[in-house]
Amino acid sequence: MTVPTDLAYLPASEALRRFRDRSLSPVELMNAVIARAEAVESKVNALAERTFDEALTAAREAEARYAGKGEPPRPLEGLSVATKEEQPIAGRLATDGSLAFAHEVADETHPVIERVLAAGGIVHARTTTPEFSCAAVTQSRLWGVTRNPWNLQY
Repeated sequence: MTVPTDLAYLPASEALRRFRDRSLSPVELMNAVIARAEAVESKVNALAERTFDEALTAAREAEARYAGKGEPPRPLEGLSVATKEEQPIAGRLATDGSLAFAHEVADETHPVIERVLAAGGIVHARTTTPEFSCAAVTQSRLWGVTRNPWNLQY
């Protein structure tokens, strides 16, 4: 298997292996993911919310777990995860891609997100969604057009 040289594209299984053997830290990976997101976001317009500071704090905590401090690493410990904005996170905006809900805040966290967090995954960003998730492409009055990162024409 060829391992990507750009850490932002590292497969999760490889990142976890490298976290365990301490050849890569969750902080290094998070910094690479954040740098990549910041480099392309102006063209792609995929992020509804960035939680980079919180993600870096969580990555430092994951790094400590791999170093044997505190609880042992969990199954997804230290992996960066971008979630759709349609999956609510308590205390965060829950717009469902609609101007009608532009100021709504979630009371609860979606079970899928709860499971990812409980397994050690780190939400570094939330991605845009079409209004009420009713389209195959992401274009809404709230978020505008989200481009395909592999082909900006789409």
